[in-house]
Amino acid sequence: MTTLRNVHIIDVDTAAIGDAVDIDFADTITTIPPAEDPSAESNGFVLPGLIDTHVHLKSREPLVGALRPGLTTLVDLGTHPDSFVDDLRSNRGIPGIVSAGSAASAPGSSQIEVMGFPVESGVTGPDDAGRFLDWREAGGADLIKIIIEDPDATEVPALDIPTLRALVDGAHDRELLTVAHAVTPGAFDRGLEAGVDVLTHVPFGARLSEATISRIVETGTIVSPTLVMMRAIADARLGENADSAFALALSNVRALHAAGVRIIAGTDANETPFAPVPHGASLHDELGYLIDAGMTAAEAVRSATSGAADALGLSGPGADRRRRPCGSAGHRDRSAG
Repeated sequence: MTTLRNVHIIDVDTAAIGDAVDIDFADTITTIPPAEDPSAESNGFVLPGLIDTHVHLKSREPLVGALRPGLTTLVDLGTHPDSFVDDLRSNRGIPGIVSAGSAASAPGSSQIEVMGFPVESGVTGPDDAGRFLDWREAGGADLIKIIIEDPDATEVPALDIPTLRALVDGAHDRELLTVAHAVTPGAFDRGLEAGVDVLTHVPFGARLSEATISRIVETGTIVSPTLVMMRAIADARLGENADSAFALALSNVRALHAAGVRIIAGTDANETPFAPVPHGASLHDELGYLIDAGMTAAEAVRSATSGAADALGLSGPGADRRRRPCGSAGHRDRSAG
């Protein structure tokens, strides 16, 4: 039995800070009596474990460091090989890991040619989607990551709409959530047409249209903006234009939030030299950016706790993290909006 003395519980529904209490726990919390000495100096604050809904894995040590800022779950959206992810999953000294492993992309994509993802992750067309999904299931994937490129904005090879739909529909048939990399308004629209459950990243080069935002609301699609990463990319690529680009990203998130879109907190934490984002503490920065974009403190905290858990099917003591949450976008009419 362990006791935390004279701590304050933060209510994730209101962000209110409760009176001082003592918390007894072993594997679970057993009792929460009032503090024996409430006049003593506080020993800190208690809130549910934080979930980063977008990370990449490379080594163990940064994941150990993620525990101290309060992260208890990491959602890996692009790591290979599967054996490395399995080794990390079995390690009890780091946050729990929910993983997609390798993301689906077009043959010849940057993910394969530059980042070194397996050639098996390239999907040649709709008829190849089942093979990819079988491979991901056999590799122990908890969800499916799909790279959506915008052919009008880049020359990088892109999966076409029929292939995207085949991947999403096949994942849903397997009761697996789909998360799509999308960084332009056009990529957002392609993801919506395909019926993905979660769009991750937010555009910083153009404004999302009212029609796109309305369709996100109508389909119930969830957005993980990864503002920390958008700031890092803007700084790395755009020089004196970085501030204005990031302001546009914040504006897009502000519009999404004002429209009622479900937003969850993710950072795209990684160890790459181009735009590294540290595991753990960067999620606190993400919550600050979400507040800058119009969220209340309570909404921001929920986006990394109960809101993230509900969105990704992680809620409840016996939740099957591989099952899609009820009411996710793929259950809805793809033609909405």
